[in-house]
Amino acid sequence: MMTDEKTSLKRVLSFWDVLFIAVGQTIGAGVIALTGVAIGMTGPGVIWAYLGSALLVLMASVLYMVAGSTLPTTGAFYVWPARLGNGWLGSFVLFLVLLASITLGLYGSSFGLYLNPIFPVLSVNGWGVLVIVVFFLANMFGLKIASKVQMLLVLILISALAVYAGFAIPDLQPANLTPLFPKGLVGFLTAVFLLKFATSGSFTIVALGGEMKNPKRDIPLVMVVATIGVAVLYALVALASVGVIPWEKMINQPLTVAGKAFLPGWALVYFLIGGAGLAIGTTVNAQFIQLPRNFIVASWDNLIPTWMGKTNRYGSAHFILIAMLIVGVVPLLAGLDIGAIARAATISAILPAFIIYWVVTRIPKKFPAEYEKGLFKLKPFWLWLFFVLSEISMLMGVVLLSRDLSKPVLATLSFWLILSVIYYPIRKRCLKKKGVDLDASTTDPSVMKMDI
Repeated sequence: MMTDEKTSLKRVLSFWDVLFIAVGQTIGAGVIALTGVAIGMTGPGVIWAYLGSALLVLMASVLYMVAGSTLPTTGAFYVWPARLGNGWLGSFVLFLVLLASITLGLYGSSFGLYLNPIFPVLSVNGWGVLVIVVFFLANMFGLKIASKVQMLLVLILISALAVYAGFAIPDLQPANLTPLFPKGLVGFLTAVFLLKFATSGSFTIVALGGEMKNPKRDIPLVMVVATIGVAVLYALVALASVGVIPWEKMINQPLTVAGKAFLPGWALVYFLIGGAGLAIGTTVNAQFIQLPRNFIVASWDNLIPTWMGKTNRYGSAHFILIAMLIVGVVPLLAGLDIGAIARAATISAILPAFIIYWVVTRIPKKFPAEYEKGLFKLKPFWLWLFFVLSEISMLMGVVLLSRDLSKPVLATLSFWLILSVIYYPIRKRCLKKKGVDLDASTTDPSVMKMDI
């Protein structure tokens, strides 16, 4: 049964709105920070490594496309595990999503690293706080406004990356592109898996399924278009980075090292602000757009207090946005080193995929009629094949990220995982005393937009 609060989230997102949200989420600091690292692994082969990473991302996104085109819903990262599995699974994933929100502080700090040298009026963390507050305010005025802000910023971002790649074309030296794979097949494949993190991100739009005008079509289409489009843009940026100066000079170096060789002064500044800066800014905005949806639905289910999911007159979950603001700016205001913590938070952002991939395989059995009507469905063999491949892909990502984590960070991550496990039974017992059946509310399928 849908309450007024549950119907306050309208279907306002068009294909273009969703596409720009996906592109903004995908283009992040990864292309700036990881290109030099990948060049050290595979030299000029980084160009093809970016394209290969896109194929890897699409492979790992197939199950999201299946679920998104069959059971589009607001807050999918929470709803799918809860409705296709059980309330405890949904609660566990929600806590992992909550931990991942600390990456807002990391994004803010990274933004400050690019803006502070150009405009030292604010410190690195000061710029970080400012960018988080700006996008927090934009999202307080509703999804429609936030999506239009995202569209404008992504257009500027793409133009800045195009400027970087375009100015390099006249100065490209074919000799710099040979040998293509100096570190062999192993080096190339290592770079592909590394760059997967720079090319992924479009899958997060599934959390907005209940607010899209045509989610069954747009979710799989946007994921494919955004991933391939961003990968091609990244490949052109990589070409500029290894084609003008010898690739050995770019090993573990930022893009500005190559950029100084072919960009005029104004273009370099534009690239730093509109490219590096907004690559981070659009990711922050996308986080504010999609993460709260999971908590809104959890409040409808009484998994968290209902007041937390209330929306203002613009349809924004202001209490959840305020909580995200606090999580993002407190580490910056306190001057904490959040790099290692954010690395652990990134792992927590990957872990839900293990559960989501599994619950998607249950759709044909639990919702056979809806699955048959889906625009993107697979035969059982292919469904399970993509499940296995996706799980392996995620496992490799966790292994790569968890290497050399300090004991305090591992302890913090372990503590949060334990808390994630025990929260649901504790909440269930408390609500039972009030006559509320948490199992029933967290498995109610009416929240999913199966009538679209």
